[in-house]
Amino acid sequence: MQKRKIYYLVASFLLVIVIGAVIVFAGSDQKATVTNAPTEIVPSETETPDDSEENPALSEEETDTSSEIKDAFRRLLKDTLGLFIKEDLHITAVGDSLTQGVGDATENGGYVGILKQTFEETDDHVKIDNFGKRGNRTDQLLKRLDDPVISASIKNADVVLITIGANDIMKVTKDHFTDLDYDDYSAAMPSYEERMKDIFEKIDTLNPDAEVYLIGFYNPFEESFPEIEDQLGTIVDEYNDIGKQVAKEKDQHYIETADLFHNQTATLLADDYFHPNEVGYGKVAERVLESIKPVIQEEDE
Repeated sequence: MQKRKIYYLVASFLLVIVIGAVIVFAGSDQKATVTNAPTEIVPSETETPDDSEENPALSEEETDTSSEIKDAFRRLLKDTLGLFIKEDLHITAVGDSLTQGVGDATENGGYVGILKQTFEETDDHVKIDNFGKRGNRTDQLLKRLDDPVISASIKNADVVLITIGANDIMKVTKDHFTDLDYDDYSAAMPSYEERMKDIFEKIDTLNPDAEVYLIGFYNPFEESFPEIEDQLGTIVDEYNDIGKQVAKEKDQHYIETADLFHNQTATLLADDYFHPNEVGYGKVAERVLESIKPVIQEEDE
């Protein structure tokens, strides 16, 4: 037990450092993209230049990143072009910074923005509302679902995408920082599970016909701090398992993402070492599109 407690004290110290980095990141050049009004992305009238050709000073890393993003778009476009998307499809995305797109240096809205751009490129008439908000926990998302604008969007949605839960883990860490142990996380799980159930139930009340997808989160520290990977990984897995089970009980869907980042965090995380970068979001967008395919296609006549 003493060894475990030492591990978690180290983990708590690490997480507090990350929290500070995220706060600094929030006040830097990256602008928040959250609004309380549904918006549709308007395709840009100007083409994005190939930076690697126009700017020879670009670093090799930036060029590689640009290439990976383009490859992700090509794969998404290839998948989407083969689909017959339902007419006037409406997708509502709610949740935390992973929905908002924090960490995406292109400021295009993370995985949600990538999906929007993909549908625009294929001329599919898909409306996507993004209500991601940095720092949201399950209790805060529950309250936000009462917002008239958000609830109206959900009522009209065919698909609801959710990212939530990582900040609930962070809250336990901060609340028990001076004497942190696994039992603190374990004790918080039952109430976390109840709030997850409430979220699904509230969405079902607003729109019983919507297909709801909970997107799981990942362990951002597994490569940077392998000595505490097992401990942090266990916590992440158990919280993800709660969300997966709740989604199953509510006859809804869960989308795994932890495997996408496993042994890849060095290349898929942003400069804050916590949120995905644009390449990481590209992988999430691919996984989400693959998961929602069955419900966004027109049924065979």
